[in-house]
Amino acid sequence: MDLITLILIALAVVFLVIVGIVLYRTSHFSIQLPEGHPIAFEEIDGEEVARHIGLAIQMKTISHSDPDKVDPLPFEGLRNLLQMLYPQVEEHLTREVINDGALLYTWKGSEPDLDPIALAAHQDVVPANEAPDSGWTYPPFAGEIADGYVWGRGALDCKGVLISIMEAVNNLIREGFKPNRTVYLLFGHDEECSGSRGAVELTRTLKERGVRLALLLDEGGAITQGSLPGIKPPVAMIGVTEKGHLTLKLKATTQAGHASTPSPQTSIGALSLAIATLENNPFPQHLEMVEFMMSFVGDEMPFMDRLMLANTWLFGGAVKRKMRANPITDANTRTTIAPTVLRAGSAENVLPAVAEGLINLRIFPGETVRETYERIYDLVADETLEVLPAHGETLENEHAWEPTEISNIDSPQFRLLSHLARSAYPQTLVAPFMMNGATDSRHYTDLSHYIFRFSPMVLSHEDQETVHGVNERLSFENAARMVGFMQALIRNASELDFESSPDEDGDFYEEEAAEESAIRRLEEPLPTKLLRKVEVDEEESPDFDPLPEDDEPLVAKPLTESDPEV
Repeated sequence: MDLITLILIALAVVFLVIVGIVLYRTSHFSIQLPEGHPIAFEEIDGEEVARHIGLAIQMKTISHSDPDKVDPLPFEGLRNLLQMLYPQVEEHLTREVINDGALLYTWKGSEPDLDPIALAAHQDVVPANEAPDSGWTYPPFAGEIADGYVWGRGALDCKGVLISIMEAVNNLIREGFKPNRTVYLLFGHDEECSGSRGAVELTRTLKERGVRLALLLDEGGAITQGSLPGIKPPVAMIGVTEKGHLTLKLKATTQAGHASTPSPQTSIGALSLAIATLENNPFPQHLEMVEFMMSFVGDEMPFMDRLMLANTWLFGGAVKRKMRANPITDANTRTTIAPTVLRAGSAENVLPAVAEGLINLRIFPGETVRETYERIYDLVADETLEVLPAHGETLENEHAWEPTEISNIDSPQFRLLSHLARSAYPQTLVAPFMMNGATDSRHYTDLSHYIFRFSPMVLSHEDQETVHGVNERLSFENAARMVGFMQALIRNASELDFESSPDEDGDFYEEEAAEESAIRRLEEPLPTKLLRKVEVDEEESPDFDPLPEDDEPLVAKPLTESDPEV
């Protein structure tokens, strides 16, 4: 055979090997959750539950970052309402009010050596526009019962969940059920503005008592249809991690002046250029979470989509481009940057000396608060523009936190939740996912490696848009199913043997090293006072990359580059 023939044969062999690898990985991409006997759910009167949720909605428990601006009376009213509605809970559980608002219920189990479980929700809600022309069908704090729904702020987030937990416990007690494991109910009162006074104090209280949880369930994903691209059946989305959070302030300072004689560089112009630079230089994409999530629904994916995700070593660039085409899928692949607040100027004919903008960043697992800050600084900081924490003088504050660890899904805890979801909602698939938003559960990571974020309700795309929006509502059917789910969860978690199923490290109880804690504290102050260009020798600091000089084109920062890693 001549040389050309040998080369062609070699290329054919290589091609066949690649095709074989691609097909093998594709065929092994899907993860099959074990089937089980369906779990029976008790019949629940959903309308009656909805009426109780409506009463809770009438308690206007709006939280605020400033405790002095919080009206305590609605929170006291909610506590009194729970006492009135659930006398069995009041009689058999120990109730404690922590830090003037958070609620800690303890239902002692018959076997104290077993690790407890916890069900979490929050009492507070975000404000709602109560004007007649606000668009609400019914007043947002009326708790109206109409058209098969309970309407009002908090129906979905999160009084519906809280009431379903209380209903479940109250029903179980009336039936004579006694848990083997201790059950904790954790109801913070400031989740919507950081959880620092509620969930943080609940965690501190339990840690001081030496509590380690075998399972904690908080609000989170729901059963949705069409939320995963290419997947037609409904999917129960169980949150297993959360992104980190950081808000930075960009502060541009120039000479003030009259608008009739503008200087070549203005504070608003410098701030605008910085924001444009950040938007056009996004954080790199990562496909691990998307692969992880979609592998649980792989059998329902179109073949080519499954083939590409199973072989990102070959098709990673194409997958990333597809993810970037949709803001939701794009956010599942990277740390996001969102300009949210701008402040500059007070008169139309005056050049402001200072222009400020806030950028909100949601940090992808594997990246850190400090690394995120340093990237932003490297992109835009110069003698005109400072990059500062939006809250306080350093990154160490209640408004900045690291991504949480990924909960162990190779566990009986996750299998129980997935089995319950499929029993409650037949034909439903189950997929773990990363939450882009935040919940109180990030504060509980010191208590358990088995924290899951799931609200057992079926939500349409329209329903999801009402969370923190107009016409928030919960159906009677969802109200009934949530209570049945919580009752089944408590019963089954009480009986399952979690203790003999160690985590991936072989020891569930082994404490994490301090430097590997899910919530790291950054005590080192930021070098924000010395970031001005006049104090930097650029020849000795070649990595210093300021914004363009006056005579440089705006493309000095590659504003047309959509993704630096592709």
